[in-house]
Amino acid sequence: MFPVSQRPRILIVAGTRPECLKLASLVAALRARGEVETLLVNSGQHHAMVERTFAHLEMTTDVAPGPIDPASLSHALTSLRERLRAIATERRASLIVAQGDTSSAYAASLAARDLALPLAHVEAGLRTDHPYRPFPEELFRRRIAPIAQLHFAPTASAERNLLREGIAPEAIHRTGNTVVDLLRAQLEDTRPLLLPFLANDGLPDTDELVTLTLHRRENYGRGLDVVCEAVLELVRQRPRLGVVCPVHPNPAVGSRIRRHLARRARIALVDPLDYRPFIALLAQSRLTITDSGGIQEEAPYLGTPVLVVRENTERPESVAIGAATLVPLKADRIVAEAQRLFALPAPRRLPFTPEAPYGDGRSGERIASILVERLCAPATMRAGRPSPVSA
Repeated sequence: MFPVSQRPRILIVAGTRPECLKLASLVAALRARGEVETLLVNSGQHHAMVERTFAHLEMTTDVAPGPIDPASLSHALTSLRERLRAIATERRASLIVAQGDTSSAYAASLAARDLALPLAHVEAGLRTDHPYRPFPEELFRRRIAPIAQLHFAPTASAERNLLREGIAPEAIHRTGNTVVDLLRAQLEDTRPLLLPFLANDGLPDTDELVTLTLHRRENYGRGLDVVCEAVLELVRQRPRLGVVCPVHPNPAVGSRIRRHLARRARIALVDPLDYRPFIALLAQSRLTITDSGGIQEEAPYLGTPVLVVRENTERPESVAIGAATLVPLKADRIVAEAQRLFALPAPRRLPFTPEAPYGDGRSGERIASILVERLCAPATMRAGRPSPVSA
């Protein structure tokens, strides 16, 4: 039996690399305070990657029971839900924090509901214009919202989405996006950083560097083929262009990318990068081609234009300010849009101010303050049905 803590205990769940990056500043802010006990849980969804990412961020997990069997999406959800419910019970959690729209986040919300524990949702309110795209992320975030009691919306549009869905205004706190906290810290880090793959003989010394990242389920199969075809055509048309692609560890993604792009001139396929070298690569790139969500938030602060190879996005702010361009999965359209962006001046870097679409890089501190206020005021907390707390 675990000892009973005299302080409220927050269970923070991370199962993927993006969750680690977006929870890091919150974990640090909570651990720096003495009012609550913070337990960081590696759910096991991407067990090794989570441990590696937190180690790179000089953080450690408190609970890491090992990888789950990802036999299928439904099997993974069932396993994660049961595991997180057991951990929350054994550790006598006072509140569970879930981030974003992953299987771990949805399973954590179900575990919280099973146990009548309050749930705090970080990066709440993101929506596309289609209830099932991207799948399963859009489905998960729409299902998490009715379960959560605290909604930490990163942007004004996310807050409006929640209000339209009937979430009480007093349950919503617009905080900015926590990944901007980490980005700001990395940009303020003055330690020198070398990117050895940029010295690869296959890459030219050029200001036409492109970062390519692909991993979304919606682009599996033919979608990956189309993007790779477009990249090869861009390399053919622009003799000084170089491409760096950190290859996602999912075999369904990596094997297909390697089939098209391995051993090609001026294309470097590299292992997944830790956050700091990845941000350095992104900052040096003239363009990024991606289906990622997080890059749409980070790149505007680096002045790197983003070509989003998806049908829709839950980050409309980046499109609205001209930092990102949506393009359908057609090779000729991808090439044409990339060429158009190359012809334009690089976008102005967003400043780290409260007026910036994704915030000023102080979101984790805001969320920590709200959680501490909530948990350390006993009269405001009722299991599963907490009273409102003002922002």
